[in-house]
Amino acid sequence: MNLQHCTPESVGIPSAAITAMLEELYAQGIEMHSFMLLRHGKVCAQGAWKPYAMDEPHIMFSFSKSLTSTAIGFARQEGLLSLDERLVDLFPDKIPENPSENLKKAEIRHLLMMGCGHETEIAWGANQQNDWVKDFLHHPFVYEPGTHFLYNTAGTNMLCAILKQKTGLSLTEFLKPRLFEPLGMSDIQCHELENGVSMGGAGCSLTIDDMARFMQFVSNKGQWDGRQLLGADWFDMATTKQIENAGAGWDGDPDWQVGYCFQFWRCAPSGVFRGDGAFGQYGIVMTEQDAVLVIQSASMKLQAVLTAVWQKLLPAMADAPLPEDHKSLHVLENRLKNLELNPMLGMRSPGAEQSLDGAVYVPDSTLPGFADILGGVGRFTPEGGSLQALSFHFDETGLHLESQQDNGSFTFDVGMQGHFAQSRVNGVLYGANGRWRAKDKLEVEMRNTRTVAGKRFVFQFVGDKLHITADSTIPEIGGLGEPLMNELTFTLKEGEVSTKTKMYWEVNG
Repeated sequence: MNLQHCTPESVGIPSAAITAMLEELYAQGIEMHSFMLLRHGKVCAQGAWKPYAMDEPHIMFSFSKSLTSTAIGFARQEGLLSLDERLVDLFPDKIPENPSENLKKAEIRHLLMMGCGHETEIAWGANQQNDWVKDFLHHPFVYEPGTHFLYNTAGTNMLCAILKQKTGLSLTEFLKPRLFEPLGMSDIQCHELENGVSMGGAGCSLTIDDMARFMQFVSNKGQWDGRQLLGADWFDMATTKQIENAGAGWDGDPDWQVGYCFQFWRCAPSGVFRGDGAFGQYGIVMTEQDAVLVIQSASMKLQAVLTAVWQKLLPAMADAPLPEDHKSLHVLENRLKNLELNPMLGMRSPGAEQSLDGAVYVPDSTLPGFADILGGVGRFTPEGGSLQALSFHFDETGLHLESQQDNGSFTFDVGMQGHFAQSRVNGVLYGANGRWRAKDKLEVEMRNTRTVAGKRFVFQFVGDKLHITADSTIPEIGGLGEPLMNELTFTLKEGEVSTKTKMYWEVNG
């Protein structure tokens, strides 16, 4: 079923209010990737900031938790499990020899509400080799279950372990016939941990349309296209405050202090709840307004994103359709057609580009493939391959950077006219934008659009040497979750163009 589209005014939302929200997000320095706004089940505004795209999967981080919760809801509905089942009974071979009284009391429902009794979270990661289920159960259960909130991604992964134990299926395998296919969602992928259990606490990737369909389904309390797929009673529990979380961190931000549900958060405005992932992956349901807003972004200012919605959009929603406002709608539509991350001014250097065209540089040390050098926050599995050479090719549109590897040759297009160029490598959409920062320095911002952050590379040419340094596109995080890279060095390969290239940089470097 295709989602219906309409004008904002036809569902009681001023186009100017949506524009004001987008302007406020920009003013706050929020890097938006895509969004979709629905009211009464109809899409009234949507857009993606190039190089990101509406139909490309995007890492969701902890928004994945809401999908995991929904899977538990389906399993409960089908009698495959009960929320009252105890962890000690589910994993008798992994519990301590003398389990504590608090561990004995811990149930599935306590994992759902982030109240299993842990005081701290166990060490876990996307590629850890340890028996993390055993580690989880051996970790001290300090508090009586249900009395202490601790944001516990490992606890959500435990829900996936329980689901697999009960059904033999991964999170996405279980949800595919029950949720993804009936809702018309794409082929949802979720990273698997080393023991084969889905990383349902952080590892799913969805398109913005997938997010919208899922959150509209949640807003509908389990109904889709006239069918009640999951009972409304589940959502009465799953989106209602189950445990107090005030004072649990997040610097006192109001939307992190008003209660946690079953892998959903309550929000400060009346009747509002959300699914929530790191760096601003939001699925917001405004129940009193019958509206859904989904956002993919890359920001450390998480409260600022929500505050912009509460201040600019939420108060403007009317109870009935509004008169069409053609001028404001035109302004909004024009803005949505031209969304793009802040590009760098396209500064060209004809002499440098002419000297470099066709030049090949060989790494001075063993390096991973270029896609792995780029990395990206939220990318859990390396592409593989070893970089053998980088070659530079220029034309009127910009740079075509070729990565010659032991597993193939891959070309990344770099726009140098003030806009991102897009290219697809191994099925993944990349975007890149570049400029000459100095006569011997080429700056390139590059994104793997399935992740939230890319890198800003500086290619510096000195004689027959190429030095590459890079920073994350999110300044606050440094190299979080990415391969560390201080400086990579390459040597110009002898060949047809090497003499002119070397001479140019000796004179101009």
